Amino acid sequence: MHLENFLPKTFHDYWEERAEKVLSHFHYRYPDEIDMYEICWRYGIRIMPLDKPFLDEEVPEGIKACSFPGKKGRRGVIYLRSGLDAIEKKLLLAEEFCHIYAHYISQLNMDRSFIAKTENQAKRMSAYLLMPARFLKDVYVAAAEQAVLISDIADYFVVTEEFAQYRLELIFNRRVDGFVTIKNKLGSIEWFE
Repeated sequence: MHLENFLPKTFHDYWEERAEKVLSHFHYRYPDEIDMYEICWRYGIRIMPLDKPFLDEEVPEGIKACSFPGKKGRRGVIYLRSGLDAIEKKLLLAEEFCHIYAHYISQLNMDRSFIAKTENQAKRMSAYLLMPARFLKDVYVAAAEQAVLISDIADYFVVTEEFAQYRLELIFNRRVDGFVTIKNKLGSIEWFE
């Protein structure tokens, strides 16, 4: 079976290119090696608790993370609420890293439309950062042998199922809950709710 025959035709968008540029400085062989703490450290981004003694700004209730760019380069500080599980922390760090890397501005005083635009861009870039196309190929190859469900994909990338679905929607432009190969053809699965 030739993988190229049934892989989706993908295109690189701007945010994927930026994520790949970040990842090019690291030599990750497996997706579970992608370490947001290491990436932040390499880019000079500090990670601090989202607590009053560390943060001078007033943060609205319910915010789990926020970032503030530095005055120079792609540096800054990411503040995270305590008590988050490891996967949620990873996803939040990735998105906040992408804000600092791509936007250089604090969102706390921006209008809603601008915030929505930058949130969308950061989420998109973080999906490419945490689930690079080169590792998604392994998922397609595995589907040649047995069905691969969204829970398997999320576990492989150490992300939530919702995040994995979002990443796959960037490729397929529709919901994907898994992959299966039938008669040498790769197909996607979508569960009815």
